[in-house]
Order: sequence, then C-alpha cells, then structure tokens
Amino acid sequence: MSTGTLPDIGSTVSFATENPKAALVAGIKYGAGIVIAIWMLFPIYWMVATSIQPEQVIMNWPPKFLFFNPVLDNYVTLFTEQEFGKFLFNSLVVAVGAVSISVLIGVPAAYSLSRMDVYGGHHIGFWILSTRMVPPLSIMVPLFIFLTDFGLDRSLVGLTIVHFLITLPMIIWIVKGFIDELPRSLEESAMVDGCNRIQAFREIVVPLVMPGIAAAAFISFIFSWNNFLLALVLTGGDTQTAPLVIQSSMGYLSINWGMLGAAGTVTVLPVVLISLALRNHLVEGLTMGAVKQ
Repeated sequence: MSTGTLPDIGSTVSFATENPKAALVAGIKYGAGIVIAIWMLFPIYWMVATSIQPEQVIMNWPPKFLFFNPVLDNYVTLFTEQEFGKFLFNSLVVAVGAVSISVLIGVPAAYSLSRMDVYGGHHIGFWILSTRMVPPLSIMVPLFIFLTDFGLDRSLVGLTIVHFLITLPMIIWIVKGFIDELPRSLEESAMVDGCNRIQAFREIVVPLVMPGIAAAAFISFIFSWNNFLLALVLTGGDTQTAPLVIQSSMGYLSINWGMLGAAGTVTVLPVVLISLALRNHLVEGLTMGAVKQ
C-alpha cells in the first residue's frame, strides 16, 4: 500500500522542534478554528437533537445533548398533521421559479452593463444596487395593493413575482462583477473567428463565469427560501411557505420545541444538499477575482 499521502511524522516533529514559535502560532490558529467551528455548528446540532427527542426529554434540565433515545414522532406529526411537505413544496416552487427567471434575465443584463456602452450605465448600476437598500417593509403596502388589483394576492405566482423583483438586482450586480474580471480580448478573439456578440456571450463568457452565476443564484435562492416577511403578508392558507409553518410552532403560551426543531431541520436540509452539490462552483465563484494574475 502506498504511503505517499500519509503525513511525515518525523518532519512534523522536526518542524515543531526547530520552529517552536511557528508551531505555536499554527497550533493557536488550528485551535481557534476548531473552537469557531464548534461555536457555529453546535446550534445546528442542538436543533437536530431536539427534533428527535420526546417532549419530556426536551424539557429536562440540564438538557441532554448526547445520551438519549431518539424518536421520530416529531417528524411524523410534522408531515401528517401539519402537512409540512405541501408548504415545503410551496417554498421550493417560489425559490426555484424566482431564481430561474432572475438568472435568465439577470445574466444578459449584467453582460450588457459590463461590456456595452449603455447610456447612463453607471447610474443604472447604482440604481440596481440601491434597490437592495430599500427595507422590504416600506414597499409591503404598495406590493399588496398591486397584487390585489391583478388578482395575485395570496398566490404563489404573486409571491414569485415579488421574489423575482428582489433577487434580480442581486444577480445582476454580482454577475456583473465577475464579467468585469474577464479580459475583453477573449470575446474579441471569438468575434474575429466569426462569432457574433450573442455567440461570444453564450460560448465564451457564460462558461467562464458559470461559478459566479452559481454563487449568485445560490445566494438568491437562500434569500428566497428563508424569506418570512413577504410570505407573511402576501400568502395565506394553502399558499403559505415553510418559514410561516415554522413560526406556527411558537404559540403565545407555549412553544412546541420538538416540532420547531423538526421543521427547522427539514427546512435547512435542501439548502445543505444544494450547497454540497454545487460546492466546487461555489468555492470557485466566491474566490473568483480575489487574486490578481
């Protein structure tokens, strides 16, 4: 068996002996990293642990984090009595619909602002960014009146339109930054070889900025998936989304902690799975342009 990938213990000990100060600094960095990781991941673990504990165990003090008999009663109740699957599907429809339309429109718009001589392009770019500075609560009443006039209140279509209007500026601004990092000579060479502007965009630019598009789409998806305020005002009944159902586990006099943990775990799971599936694109996209060549 090859041992080429195994750490050289002797060299590690030698490094620590010859460079005690560097070894101490490295140990502090690794120790701090472990502490920060535990600090960030522990609430997620506590949520998952709460979701598989019976009510009497959840209310024990001190709380039990490790040694308990797990049960799935909270999940069974969540998907049978609460019909959480239906509301989870509503969240998926709204998030995927809004982000898909935003990507289809936002990526060409970002390319236009980055490469073409658009009149007032700098002002348009600032206006797009400024829409993200507006508190959603300040436009809630106009949005509700607008959707009501068109018969789209309390509907997934209306909520998708609103999420699209909010995620579109985010995707345009993020993707434009990635396109700005690309040298124009790549497209010019393609056009010299016979491509027109659209073909150069489709065949050259889009593949190169795909990690950035994936990162922008993922960030927009998280926003849409987790949004509570818009869904609270613009939906109702069977069109509610998952965050509203999670909030329903919190009553005026008591909180169903087991149901809250189960709903939170199920809601977080799709985002985790998507991030794992796109992790290569996300890492490349989030670090794209960080190092000057």
